[in-house]
Amino acid sequence: MSLWKAKLSGCLNMKGSEEMSKIYNNIKKNYFFQFIRGTSLSEAIWVLFLASRGMSLIEIGLMESIFHTTGMLMEIPTGFIADQYGRRISRVIGRLFAFISCVVMIASRDFWGFAIGFILNSLSYSLESGAGDALVYDSLVQCGREDEYMKVRGREEICFQSAHIISLVAGGAVATFSFELAYAITALIHLTALGISMSMEEPVISEKQKADSIFQHMNESLKAVWANRNVLPYIFHLEIFSVCFMTLYFYFQNFMKSKGYLEYQIGILLAATSVMGALMSLVSYRIEKWIGKRKVILLTGLLPGLMFLILALTSAEPVLMMLLSALEGFMFVIFGDYINKLIPSEYRATILSFEAMIYSVAMIAFFPIIGAVSENYSFKTAFSIIAGVSLATGCLTAAVLLKKDKEQI
Repeated sequence: MSLWKAKLSGCLNMKGSEEMSKIYNNIKKNYFFQFIRGTSLSEAIWVLFLASRGMSLIEIGLMESIFHTTGMLMEIPTGFIADQYGRRISRVIGRLFAFISCVVMIASRDFWGFAIGFILNSLSYSLESGAGDALVYDSLVQCGREDEYMKVRGREEICFQSAHIISLVAGGAVATFSFELAYAITALIHLTALGISMSMEEPVISEKQKADSIFQHMNESLKAVWANRNVLPYIFHLEIFSVCFMTLYFYFQNFMKSKGYLEYQIGILLAATSVMGALMSLVSYRIEKWIGKRKVILLTGLLPGLMFLILALTSAEPVLMMLLSALEGFMFVIFGDYINKLIPSEYRATILSFEAMIYSVAMIAFFPIIGAVSENYSFKTAFSIIAGVSLATGCLTAAVLLKKDKEQI
């Protein structure tokens, strides 16, 4: 009898081990998923594509606002879908929307057609944003290896950024011959990512993580943000810079095009900026350890605005773009660490979703304004406005953070 029990126990352990192995394979598959997702060619050329289809800079700005308005409105509902029905399901639906978005973009010829494409693309981002991280984290929890999360997250970022550098060069090169071909290749990339998503295992979701309704989910999300409001100045400090940098990044494509650069040359330049950002992210912790937290806050309050201003006033735009990208890589890692250390684990996904909403709200207003200024006045005038906003808000949030840091000493 004891021998039979021993054999049965061994079989159950083997079955449990196989199950754990399947769940942990999510981590390996996710590295591949992030790399494939990062090779999306449309990310590098969508502004130029819309311009080639007759869209003005104001209309392009409105497209980005539509994208972020959709993201802001759908962030909590898509989080509810991931919590209630599964992270894997959310990711699969997201890739399906991304594929359909590419098809719509290729077929569209007017503003409203492109708007539908942007809405679908935004939905794909919202369905992935919280669900992707939660799928990875929950897989690690189920395997008893949640302490590896930050290491896994770092490897994910390397996979994605490596692919993104390739996509910037390839996207520019392909777009030189055909924008439609670039979007068709991107559609196939999304189908590949869809296949990877479907092969993943759904980790166990505890009943505590599930909400009875979307309204309960929204109520609990707001309570979590308010209970952890000490993190908000750090979020604003990082996200305002991100809004300024990404607005410059996208309109920079049209600016370089107006100076006579070809699509593949712009792609190479943007790839070089991504390399600078990736390299800086690798040494960020050493720099932070060397100069200390207070100097990091002070410098990241002043430097971005000054760099934007120099870019607006000189002809050294490519050099300044690479320096700003390096600064973006530094701030993403360091302030991401500061923010995560202030968030309890059970509220991490919720508060990070709130961070994404702040970014979206700011982009809704800021992006079309810069587009209108660029079209009616000049790119350099628009870049000067970005510099002013960055300098004013950066100094303000830095002052708040320095005061809080001093109070904690």
